[in-house]
Amino acid sequence: LKQFLDQASLDRSAGPATLSPAFLIRSVHRSFRKRMARRSILSIAAVAALALSLLRASLAPAFAGSAGQQLAVRGSRVALAAEKRFEVFVTNPSVGARTRMMISPSMTCAEIVERGRKELGFDQPWIKNEDFKLYKAEDESTPLKGSVADNEMKPWGPDGTELHLIFQP
Repeated sequence: LKQFLDQASLDRSAGPATLSPAFLIRSVHRSFRKRMARRSILSIAAVAALALSLLRASLAPAFAGSAGQQLAVRGSRVALAAEKRFEVFVTNPSVGARTRMMISPSMTCAEIVERGRKELGFDQPWIKNEDFKLYKAEDESTPLKGSVADNEMKPWGPDGTELHLIFQP
């Protein structure tokens, strides 16, 4: 308002008609339009930035990692399939610890015990690998020995292989 009165006082030399209500209304209206234009530009910019960020978030991958990393994972899966590796579950039923493990038909049960101990957190140096026995989940009466192929293990799924790693010194 001070700005408008200062402008009106500068125009006083033109005569008493410059201080008319119409002059003040026109001045206020021009100033209001300028401020609203500035505000509307800022609000349009804010809405555009919000829309851009929402669009970017919706187009981003659903999981962590870039598209390049996802392609690398896919390529590694193809390579694993070529080697005939497959996934099984290894569980320690006494504590409920469980891990997924990729194995190959040539892998031995002793190697699965060693890796399973490490992945389940049972790899203390004073406990021997021989103190852990490996069983199929369906039959804990006979410990598994030999290779994966010898024990007819199948990839994890509805009828896949779950192995129990049990401490029996």
